[in-house]
Amino acid sequence: KDGIIPLQEGHASQHGQSRRFCYTNTRSPRWHDVWTRTQIRVTSSRMLRVTQVDSEEELERFSVLNVLFSFLRGKLNDTSIDVDLYSNKTCLKVELLEPGTIYSVVLSRRFDPKLFLVFFLGLLLFFCGDTLSRSQIFYYSAGISVGLLASLLVLVYMMSKVMPKKSPVYFLLVGGWSFSLYLLQLIFKNLQEICKSYWQYLLGYLLLVGLLSFAVCYRYGPLENERSINLLSWALQLLGLLLIYSGIQIHPIALGLVLLAVCTKNLEYPLQWAFAAYR
Repeated sequence: KDGIIPLQEGHASQHGQSRRFCYTNTRSPRWHDVWTRTQIRVTSSRMLRVTQVDSEEELERFSVLNVLFSFLRGKLNDTSIDVDLYSNKTCLKVELLEPGTIYSVVLSRRFDPKLFLVFFLGLLLFFCGDTLSRSQIFYYSAGISVGLLASLLVLVYMMSKVMPKKSPVYFLLVGGWSFSLYLLQLIFKNLQEICKSYWQYLLGYLLLVGLLSFAVCYRYGPLENERSINLLSWALQLLGLLLIYSGIQIHPIALGLVLLAVCTKNLEYPLQWAFAAYR
């Protein structure tokens, strides 16, 4: 524990060796932190391996699973780790892959517009779920988007079937869902670099999978059964509530807004009953 460097908000430090860092949260969340993101950012001109844990004891503990995930999680030169406002301590380990690498570590707390967008999208899905479930434009757009994301899962599943059982890569592909989610996260994190270097392959992939997804949606057509439409509407509203809760960092405020949205959505029925009683 003597080699663990404490992190302070707004203070950037540079290092040239593999180090371990910990941030101790001494500030309780407040109401104005609803869309505030606390983040640890590690930047370098060369590749690094960054492993996050929840306590100092896990930094000292050796685990085969932790080593495996450390190899999966990040050989990046720009890594950002989100810190939960309710966590007491967040620790990370930075390992150099090349000698002579210089990297900087900074802890920042700022307003995150992505959280607000997630919250706004949740409101949109919850209050407009009935309309979206009957819209053909939404049906085809959602079908193409799901097809683009699901194609990676199908690719990993096919690779797990072809891969020899004794291959070390097979053990990574056995947990196809978690590994695929990791690949999706890695792709979105490096999306700008992928678009710049491999735009031809990316455009071909989007066109091919998009046309196939559109063909499948066109083959089965939009939903016509009223029960199917209701199920889709309820699913969109439930997803909207989850996004509303995820877009707010303060848990009591998030729960209160979810309850307020549910009450507002069904407010017309009590008003109709009150008006009928008044009549």
